[in-house]
Amino acid sequence: MKLTPEKLSSAIEEYANQPENKRHITPQQVQWFYDPENVFMMFTLAITVPQETMDDIGDCIKDWFDAALSELALIAIHSPKDVKQQFEKSFEFILEYSQNESELNQSGVLFCLSELKRNQFHIRANLAELIAEKKPADGTNVTPFPSKLPSLKELLAEEQIQSGIQFIEIFETGLSVVPIEMLHIIFSEVSHQAWGIDALLLLTQYFEEPIALTSAQALDQSPSSGWKNLSYLQLINLCVRFNRHPSIKPYLKRWKKRALAHSKARETATIGDLYVSHVDGNDCASMMMEITFAGQQHQVNMMLDFKSGIRESMFYYTPEQPLIEFVKQLSDELIQFTPVSSDWLQQVLPWIFSVQQTKNTPLDLYSLYWLSQLPISWTQSEAFTLEQWGQKLAYEVDPKRQEQMRLGYANLGYDIQQPLMMSWLAPEEYLLKAKKPRDLLKLYYYANRDVFAERLAYSAAIENYKLPPEEPRLKNEYLDLAHTLYDPNLNRKRFGLFNALSELSFQAFVMDLNGLSDVIPPQGLVVKISLLEASPAVWRRVHISNQMTLNELHEVIQEVMGWEYEHLYSFHIGNTEIPEENYDQLCIGLFLQEEGQALTYRYDFGDNWEHEITVEKVLEKDVIKPKVAAGNGICPAEDSGGIWQWNYLLKLRKNKQLTEDEAERLEYVGLAPYQELEPFDKEKANRRLKELYENEWYRDQDLFD
Repeated sequence: MKLTPEKLSSAIEEYANQPENKRHITPQQVQWFYDPENVFMMFTLAITVPQETMDDIGDCIKDWFDAALSELALIAIHSPKDVKQQFEKSFEFILEYSQNESELNQSGVLFCLSELKRNQFHIRANLAELIAEKKPADGTNVTPFPSKLPSLKELLAEEQIQSGIQFIEIFETGLSVVPIEMLHIIFSEVSHQAWGIDALLLLTQYFEEPIALTSAQALDQSPSSGWKNLSYLQLINLCVRFNRHPSIKPYLKRWKKRALAHSKARETATIGDLYVSHVDGNDCASMMMEITFAGQQHQVNMMLDFKSGIRESMFYYTPEQPLIEFVKQLSDELIQFTPVSSDWLQQVLPWIFSVQQTKNTPLDLYSLYWLSQLPISWTQSEAFTLEQWGQKLAYEVDPKRQEQMRLGYANLGYDIQQPLMMSWLAPEEYLLKAKKPRDLLKLYYYANRDVFAERLAYSAAIENYKLPPEEPRLKNEYLDLAHTLYDPNLNRKRFGLFNALSELSFQAFVMDLNGLSDVIPPQGLVVKISLLEASPAVWRRVHISNQMTLNELHEVIQEVMGWEYEHLYSFHIGNTEIPEENYDQLCIGLFLQEEGQALTYRYDFGDNWEHEITVEKVLEKDVIKPKVAAGNGICPAEDSGGIWQWNYLLKLRKNKQLTEDEAERLEYVGLAPYQELEPFDKEKANRRLKELYENEWYRDQDLFD
C-alpha cells in the first residue's frame, strides 16, 4: 500500500496525542513499511519537519522512523546486495534533494543518519554541511565539527557510563557520524577506561570497516594488563568466530593470548522471566527476557531469524515498564508470547548459531555482548535435525495420533493456532500464480516442507518448555505434523494443516484488497482494452476513473467492446481469479496504479473471450464519466465459438466459393461474405456509455452536456 504524506502525518499525530504509556504503532501500520517507498517518505518527513513540530513530537517521529527502518533493514537482509545499495542511494538522493529544496531539521538529520548506521546502511553524506545552521549560497564557510573535543572524561562522567555496551549506545546515537580523524582521539581516551576493552573489542565488529579498524588500532596499542578488565573471555571467542572484517583478523590471535593471560573467570548470567513468540511466515521469532549479570538486572529483546541467524538484540538497563506488563500489552494485540524456562534458550541457541555460521552472518554488537555472558555450551553451533530434536524433546511416537493430526489439527488450540496460521499464509507472489487454493499445495507448501518442519519443531520446543509446568502440552502434536511432512507419499494424501493454510491464503488475500479499497485516492486512467489473440486486432482506448468497481468496469467493457451481457465473466490478477462476491467492493485502483499494470477480464466461460486491460497513462485528475478515445476492430458475435473460431470465420468469409455449411455458419454469426466489415464506431460506443450511465449510475443530466 502506497501512503500519502497526509495519511502518514495524520497517523503520527494521532500517535503523539495518545498518553505515552499507551502509544503503540499497530501491526497494520508496521505493514505500511513493507513498501520501501513509504520508508523513504518517512525519512523525508523526519529530516524536513519544522523545528517547532520536532520540539513538540520529535520522540514520536523518531519512534516511527525507527519502526520504518527496521522493516527496510529486514528487506535488505533477505535481498541481494545490490538492493541494499539502491536503498542507500535513495537515502542519499533524498538528503541531497531536501538540502537544496527545503530547510533541513538538524536534530532530525542527526537522528536519522545515526539510525541508518545503526541498521547498517552506508550513507555517504557531509554531515557538517547537512547540520549547518544555513548553507551559504557559494558553499563556503560551512561550520565544521570542532577540531577540539570537550573533555571526554567530563562527557563520560556526565553520561555515567559504567560498561562497554553503554558506550556503544552513546556511540550509535551520535558519535558514529563523527569523522574518522576525530574517532582516533575518542578511542584513545576510551582505551584508558575500565570498560574500554569491552567497548573497543565490540567496535572491531562495527559494520563500517574504517571505524572497526580505527577501534582495533586503539585496542592494540592499549597495555596488555588492560585485558584484565575484559568482562567475559567468551566475548573475544565470539568476535573470533563471527569476525566480519578481514583487516581485523591479524589482531585477533594476539588479543586472545592477552585475554587468556589476564582475564579472570566470571559468573555467567542468570536468566529470569523469559517470553518467546512462535515463528512467523518470514521465519522470524521474538524473545524477551530479564537477565542478571555483574549484579545488575537488564532486559533483552532479541529477534531470531532462521534464514540468517540472530538479527538484532535490544538491550535495556532500566526498562520503562516491567517485562510482564510489556508482554501483556503485546498479547492484547494478538502478538502471542509464551513464558518458557531458560532450558528453551539452551535448546534453540545452538541451532540459531549454526544458521549464523552457515550464512556467514555477523552478530550485532548488543548480541555479542549479552551472549558472551551465557554458558559456553549454549553458544556452540548445532545444525537442526528433526530426529535429534525429537530425542531432546522426548517425542512419543503414536501412529494413531499422527494420522489424526495429518487429517486435522484442531486440537492444537485456538489461542496459539490462529495467529500462527495467519502468519504462515502463502506470499502474494505464489497467490498470483495459483488459480485456486489447491494449486498452492504444490507451488508453495509442499515445495517448502523442510521450512514448515522446522517451524513446527520450534513450536514443539515452546510447548515442551512453557510455564507453568502443569499446563497441558502439545509438543507431540506439533512433532507429529513435522514428521508427517517427510512421508514420501504425502502428496497423494490429505494434510489438513496445508489444506487450511491454502484456503486461508485466498480468503486473506481478498480481505486485504477489500480493506485497501477505501484508501485509494481518486485518479483518472487511460486504459487499453484488448481482445487477446484477435486477428485483426480488436481494442478500445478508454478514459476511466480508478474508483470504478470491478462490476462497473465489466459494464464499461461490455458497452465499448460491443458485447450483449449474455454470459458470465471473471477478473484475474496474473493467474489468480478474484472472487465474484467482491466485485462490488473492490475498486480497480487497487490493481491499476501505474503505467503498464494490467488486469485480465474473461467473458463467456464457454467461448472464453479473454481481454487485457492495460494502463497506458495515469491522469492528474479523476475522470467523471468514462469516454472512448479510440478503437479498432469489430466485436465478435456472441456464441461464435471463441477467438480461434472467430479468426477462422473472418478468413473464411473471404473465400470465393463456400459450401452450404460454411455459408450457414457465417450467416449464424452475422458475417456476410464479400462485404466490408464495419469499422469501429467511436461515437456509437460513447452513446452506449452515455445511455448506461444515464440509466443506471448518474441521474443528473448536467453531467452529460
